[in-house]
Amino acid sequence: MSGQTLNSYEFWRDPNNFTIPRKVKFSASVPTYGGVAYFSWGTFTAGQEIILEWDQMTSTMFDQLQTILEFDTQVVWNPQTGTSYNVEVLQLEGRYVRNALLDAEYREDVKLSLLIRSEV
Repeated sequence: MSGQTLNSYEFWRDPNNFTIPRKVKFSASVPTYGGVAYFSWGTFTAGQEIILEWDQMTSTMFDQLQTILEFDTQVVWNPQTGTSYNVEVLQLEGRYVRNALLDAEYREDVKLSLLIRSEV
């Protein structure tokens, strides 16, 4: 896979691993005197938390994702799986690393959490 986008930012490198959105059944059951009452509202992708993971990422890419997180607004995520999603960016984590030998900084073990609001 290549070319995932979040808002208008195309990832410099796609995640090493990410949760594939899929429809999940929403239901509940309640014990009753004579058995059980069961309710089902169907299947939805909305409400799922998606985790995107990178082993390493440039500081520039991390900063771009941090800027999107700070927008604090719904954005479009296109994972290049055939469907795009309206999402909220919940959290961005990554360990800062500075390589003195190469005079370079980057992030390791990066995780980006998204909450699917709806399909586009």
